[in-house]
Amino acid sequence: MQRRFGFLLIVSLAAITVAIAARGHADESEKLGLLVIAHGSRSPEWNRRVLEFGQRVAEKAAEDGTFKAVRIAMLEAVKPDVPSAVVELESEGCQRIIAVPLFVAPSGHSHFDVPAVLGIYSSASTRHHLAEEGLRVARPRVPIVLTETLAQGQLLQNAALDQVRKLSKDPSREALVILAHGDPDHHPLVDKLIRQVALYCCGQMGITYADWAYLGVGQQYHSQGLPAIEKALEHRERVLVIGLYVATSAAELHRRALRLDTAGTPADPLAGRDVIFSEETIVGYPGCVDWVLEVAREAAAGLEACGHHSHARSEGAASAGFVQSLVTVQTSRFGEESGRD
Repeated sequence: MQRRFGFLLIVSLAAITVAIAARGHADESEKLGLLVIAHGSRSPEWNRRVLEFGQRVAEKAAEDGTFKAVRIAMLEAVKPDVPSAVVELESEGCQRIIAVPLFVAPSGHSHFDVPAVLGIYSSASTRHHLAEEGLRVARPRVPIVLTETLAQGQLLQNAALDQVRKLSKDPSREALVILAHGDPDHHPLVDKLIRQVALYCCGQMGITYADWAYLGVGQQYHSQGLPAIEKALEHRERVLVIGLYVATSAAELHRRALRLDTAGTPADPLAGRDVIFSEETIVGYPGCVDWVLEVAREAAAGLEACGHHSHARSEGAASAGFVQSLVTVQTSRFGEESGRD
């Protein structure tokens, strides 16, 4: 009888422990805040798209209650800014904030500026830069966890492939050109990423020619983008042009370049050519909302992000490696000027 009583006592204690642990986990989850950080722009349309994306993230996050509150903030140019968003999340009762940078690839912004405005990093050069830009620095009263950029996992590959699929009609006669921002200070990382995206799309679609160009925020479209497109036309009858920008499409970059043509040439240099520009953006890709929440949840759970995403990256790399010998990949062009999407 004593043994049985002892067994029941142990089982009861175990059940109580599990219940307490589960309740503690729920309580902790309710106190998490999610902060999505984008660059910000002087373009009202760009900002509108990003703010609407933030709303979709908040609505999806509310479905499981992992995060007590969700905010989106801009690094610069417009409100809401990062310090204000941090204060709001703290006011909502959040005891820990997961910050997800909505930047395409590693850059000076993601490595230095974002951590600095969050109040979790400081250096003399960064403080000087923030002062020049007139950016405020948060003074957080709760821990902040900063995740990786959009380059993590398969998001960019899948978003790019979605654009290509919407444009493609006959892959055997088509070439692919990717327009991206680029970052001179992180060129090897960015170039490797764009190459992987190009090869992945080609491998999935059966396209055998790919090139890409770095345009900044579009100021190098004539010097970098157009030459890449014209060269592609020398090799294939039809060219698909997609953009790897947060909230700007390849088609908009093309139209903007025509409006700002300082040479005074009114005609479209690609008029009459079979060149198709995508109207899609990264925040417009449905999988982007799920990616933000997945990355944030993993960070909140204290998981090693690379443990989950290394498998996804290896799949993409395997696909890229398989088609690399079949795809003509042109030498990428990297502009000297730096801007932001």
